Amino acid sequence: MVAQAVVLVVYLLQLSLAQYTLQEDYSGANFLSGFSFFTEADPTEGYVDYVEGTSSGLFSQSGGTVRLSVDSENVATGRGRKSVRLTSKASYNHALIVIDVGHMPANICGVWPAFWSTGPDWPSNGEIDIIEGVNLQSTNKITLHTDPGCTINGKDCQGSTGCSVDSGVYGNRINSAGGATYALEWTSEGMSIWDWSGSGAPSDALGNAPNPSGWGTPTASFPSGSGCNVDTFFNDQQIIFDTTFCGVWAGTVWADDPECSSLAPTCKEYVQNNPEAFVDAYWKINALKVYTNGGGSTSSGSVSRSTGNTGNTANTGNTVEENSSDEPPAQDDEEDEDV
Repeated sequence: MVAQAVVLVVYLLQLSLAQYTLQEDYSGANFLSGFSFFTEADPTEGYVDYVEGTSSGLFSQSGGTVRLSVDSENVATGRGRKSVRLTSKASYNHALIVIDVGHMPANICGVWPAFWSTGPDWPSNGEIDIIEGVNLQSTNKITLHTDPGCTINGKDCQGSTGCSVDSGVYGNRINSAGGATYALEWTSEGMSIWDWSGSGAPSDALGNAPNPSGWGTPTASFPSGSGCNVDTFFNDQQIIFDTTFCGVWAGTVWADDPECSSLAPTCKEYVQNNPEAFVDAYWKINALKVYTNGGGSTSSGSVSRSTGNTGNTANTGNTVEENSSDEPPAQDDEEDEDV
């Protein structure tokens, strides 16, 4: 126990040495220049039809904010309810990613929203779930998914289930508070994720030179160490937004939720026939910035352009129990929920 505490303290001290500068500002009108629409079948087997957002009207940008919506007017046909999924053109190795979310898809039966990242080969390059949940779930599942051999904080991060930390900064709770800010810091020493409801974020979180050492204890800490060398298990991460429906997580646990299962026998039937239920299943993004470390003692952040997935290759990792991955379901004894 003492050894684990020492590792965590050293890890947090090392992270605090990083000096960050702005690498990418995806906010407002800059958003689409850095992201591509994914329009193939959902890797997580969701009842969803991912479409090009501008022509469908499900993507909009106004007054410095970006809105990612789903079809809330029509009975779904074909592959499923229309939605958008976007993947960053750039891939990252070490970064500080900060997002100001004005609204996220509400706690709605059948809905599975996620803000996450993954590498080109899942799970070999890892997956980081910053925001994710399903149905009426009231907590955020902050989760890492990896190849076999990564254990952090005594938890096995392998495959679809991954290793996770719960947070209450999620769904209806943040929407009622006017949004939330989330930050992921990824260095060779590990990963930390902070979240703040409403206007609680530090003043420098989206500034020109953010300093995570002044942000207090992270909501989730995943230190690199003998159980898991983060640089071995996480590479070339691309940022992804999506809102899918049902699938290997939200659909699989449908029968276990008495409130959702009372609405329809299956998740698909409910999502297909009740478009008005999904009016609040949208993202409103006030700001998204990526910072890299050019001068600290930790490894400096790097970015590559269009070297990984542009969103048209399946990512991995969906769970059916507590964690989910946004990649195709792994052929394990357990399925995960993020794909």
